[in-house]
Amino acid sequence: MSASSDPVDGLLVAHDGPVLRLTLDRPARKNALTDDIVLALIAEIDAAGLDESVRVIALTGTGDDFCSGFDLGQRSGSSGDVRPRVGSVQRRMQTHVNRLIPVMLETQVPIVVAATGWSIGLGLNLLLASDFAIVADDARLRAPFTSFGFTPDSGASWLLPRLVGVARAKEMLLLGREVSGTQAADWGMVHRAVAAAEVAAAAATLVDELAAAATVAVGLTKTLVQRGLTTDLAHQLADEALAMELSSRSDDFREYAAARREKRDPDFQGR
Repeated sequence: MSASSDPVDGLLVAHDGPVLRLTLDRPARKNALTDDIVLALIAEIDAAGLDESVRVIALTGTGDDFCSGFDLGQRSGSSGDVRPRVGSVQRRMQTHVNRLIPVMLETQVPIVVAATGWSIGLGLNLLLASDFAIVADDARLRAPFTSFGFTPDSGASWLLPRLVGVARAKEMLLLGREVSGTQAADWGMVHRAVAAAEVAAAAATLVDELAAAATVAVGLTKTLVQRGLTTDLAHQLADEALAMELSSRSDDFREYAAARREKRDPDFQGR
């Protein structure tokens, strides 16, 4: 069952055991996102964080391209003769794209993205906000905001400098430079670049590994890494101590101890 009350055109949602599979499905538009798709992604990822059956999220796109960004031509309410009030863009973003990236970063469920072809604008940000991005070595990654005459959105100016450094971030954001999948992997922007034909299999292997991992510990560690980007050492050490307290009381931790005694591999159940 989808977290959304109704299916959304352009987004396929499937619960496959411990895996929530989200597939952008607008190949004729290079999987450009609509208002409804963005809101549905927020709802699905948010719900996954509360669904104890979900241990990993797999996000990909149908066809040759992962995502060409937001489809401005499909924005609901964009037509008409009435000019919106000043500040309408800012107000809309607060409950729209500005919620999507934080939801991805804050959920304790690990997110794996598999991407070929184009990842542009918001599509690129989906890659950057995932925990593991497997991309084709010839993938084309671009943040073309200034080339279109407007500024970065949905966290691009926050994500890129932290992943690739200020100089490279400026090259992408200010100059609109395109980066290949191979270069993105070399820069540390994505987890791994492989041949396009191998992307799906490489991502599936990683999804399977996370689906069988110690889910509580993985989720808490994701939170620690994210918080560590904006906190000081004293607060980070306190957060680590709390996470250690919680994870050491999990069933998976007890299973690890039992497996070690019995000299076998642990069988983590994500509890």
